[in-house]
Parts: sequence; structure tokens; C-alpha cells
Amino acid sequence: MRRLLLLLIIVVGCTAPPGRESFVLRIALWGPLGDLAPTAGNETSIASIAQPWVFERLFSLDATGQLKPGLAARVERLSGQRVRVELRRDATFSDGSSVTEEDVVRSLQAGGLQVIQSGGGLIVAPVDSGLPVDALLLEARIFRQSNGKFVGSGPFAVVSQTEAELRLNRRIPQAGHVNDVRVIAYPTPRDAFAHTLKGDANLITDLESRWLEFFRGVPSLQVIHGTGRTTDAIAFNVALPRSERVQLARALESQRVRELAYASAECAESSGTSDGDGIVPAGPVLRVLSWGPFERLALATRRSLGDRGGEVSHLPPQDALARMKSRNFDLLMVRPLRWPPSAMAVVWRTGSPYNLVGYSNPAFDRAVDEGDWPAAESALREDPPAAFICTRDHLAVVDVRIKNPVLGPYDVLETLPEWEIAQ
Repeated sequence: MRRLLLLLIIVVGCTAPPGRESFVLRIALWGPLGDLAPTAGNETSIASIAQPWVFERLFSLDATGQLKPGLAARVERLSGQRVRVELRRDATFSDGSSVTEEDVVRSLQAGGLQVIQSGGGLIVAPVDSGLPVDALLLEARIFRQSNGKFVGSGPFAVVSQTEAELRLNRRIPQAGHVNDVRVIAYPTPRDAFAHTLKGDANLITDLESRWLEFFRGVPSLQVIHGTGRTTDAIAFNVALPRSERVQLARALESQRVRELAYASAECAESSGTSDGDGIVPAGPVLRVLSWGPFERLALATRRSLGDRGGEVSHLPPQDALARMKSRNFDLLMVRPLRWPPSAMAVVWRTGSPYNLVGYSNPAFDRAVDEGDWPAAESALREDPPAAFICTRDHLAVVDVRIKNPVLGPYDVLETLPEWEIAQ
């Protein structure tokens, strides 16, 4: 008996402890997953949330607006619209090939930029001189096509994809960091919320503040905040007369609308902002088009319009986008970038590929050309493309094992590769 016990002790003592389950970050999003691509063209694809981890930029911005190196080792401004960059020489794509100047040139050209190779560097300028080079460079991602697929030089690469899930792994696993990411597509925001609360996912972004109370007290999750860089807005059909858009903007940019649609003090505009005059101009009934997280704002809009408030249509994102491009709406819920200031040009300048509502304002265009952002803001107020309602913090709920997670200043999850996991 003693020999049997001794044998058991030796066996148990020499057996390796069970391996710790590897950490998987499962991100709950809503809408069609679509394909992950480095270029614009599929505005409703939620797979694009992974762009910053797979496809690098030449540079990005930190929270103060200062340049943060990416593939560029050095950046030099030659003029307001011309930048010279020198590339890192150690970068490789996920297929093992080196990143070449030719790859960078091709990628930048796909983003509306012209490039001249000069003395070991690249001189970059916009094809359309009316679009700021800085804003275009922030949208341009470096890629190569390999065997019919896009590959990037970022820390993550796509491993597999189904209709509802995109799986990415870190190219070179890093101890104590996120190495395995799943992007999971759910049909609606409520489905994404419910599955996160249930434990099927451990990260969700783009939350309504009223949902946060359900996550408080959940021991496996933590709530994180980031400075808001976008503004919830109500875009106008450009066929509406300017005078009518001015009156509508004054009526809708009000505390009453914010109180109906958002929690108390949720909007940055709530502090020190006086109410609009509240007078909705006379005219035909206005149809309100909503999608995704904007249902409450759409209902608040209709209520505030009084007799002019028409049908509220809450559509899937791809249908809302099609209606936007065909101008088949009166009022449409949108979330345009407001930071950095040059982002305004990409969204609202005449002829910009990102100006999907067809807005045109010569005074705004002139201010953009001169880099006068206060004047550009003033031009938007005098001839409004939209009523700008609420700039609010980015909100996310994430696994409590992530140590001190910080949301990105430009793309909300661009900082994910830097997140550390508690051991």
C-alpha cells in the first residue's frame, strides 16, 4: 500500500499542471460583417474595425494631435499640401515579403494621393488640391495583393472568416498581450448587447449610455471611456432650401432634443449651450431615416418637428447608405468625424468621395483650401449640411483581465495591439 501511495505521489508530482486557457478577445458588433479591405468602398462592413491591426498607416495621431510614427520613419512638411516621408526598412507583410516603396506608392494612389519618389523618400500630395493631405494620409492604409487577397504589415493577420465571424491572430505572439481576436457580427445592436451580457463576447463598443447600468457590477467586465471625436447629427437632404436648413438646425440643436435622446450631461454640447429658438419652419412633412444606434434620436427628432414630423424608418445600415447615396430621404441620422479639424474637409467638401450626401458650400471650400478651420466651422453654421446634436464620449465594455485599456484617439480600437492582459 505504501509503495502504491509513493508511486501516486511521484506521478502526480511529475505531471505538468493543466495549461492556462489562452485569452481570446471576442468583439460583439452589429451589421453585415463584409470583407476586410484596406481601401474605401464598403462603408457598412463591420470587418473594417480590424483595419488598424492589419493595415498600417504611414503615421497616425496621438490624443494631443501629434504625429505618431507608423510605416514612416520620418515625416517632413514641405508646404501646406506637400509632405515628404521616409519609410522604415524593416517592415514586412504578413506573407513574409518586404514592404517596398512601390507598395506604398500604389497604396497611397488608391487613397487619392499622388506620389513622387525623390532621394530615398516619397513626396506626397493630394490629387484633389481641395482635400487636406493630412486627412487623406490618415485614411490611406498600406497593402499588397497576394494570391487574390489583401495583406498588410500590421501586427495582426486574418486567419479565417465565416459569414458571422472574422478571426485574427497576432503575427508574432507577444506574452501578456492580446494575440487572438474574433470579430463577431450580430444582426442588431440589441443582439450584440445581449450576447455580451450573456458572456458570448467580452468587448462591445458604440454603446448607448443607458445600457451601461446593466454591465456595472458584472465582475468579468469593465467600462471604459474615450474622448469623443464624432458628433451625432441629423443630415439634411441638400434639396431643402438653405433658409429652411438654417431654421431646422436652430430648432433641432436644442437641449430638448438632447434630453429626449440622451442621458443627462451625456453630450458635450449640454454644458453652456443655450437652447435653439425652437421654431420649426412651415412646410411639408419630413421623413426621418434612422439606422443602428440612432432610434432614440430619430424619435426625438420626429417629436420635436411637431406637425412636420413624418414617418420614422429604421433600416439596416446598407439600406440606409443606399438611401443616402440616392438622396431618398429628408432627414438622416449620421455620425461625422469632427476631429482632427481636417476631417471636416473629407466629410463635407464639394466632390469629396466621403461626402455621401452631396453637400456643396463655396465658402466652406475656400476656408478648407486656406486651412482656416474656424472659418470652415462658421461656414457650416451659416449653410448647414446637418444639425449637430451630440458629441459624447466613446464607450466600451471589455474583459476585466485587460489592464488599463485605452481607446484610440482616431479609430476607437486602434490601440488594441498595445493592450496588456493580467497574468
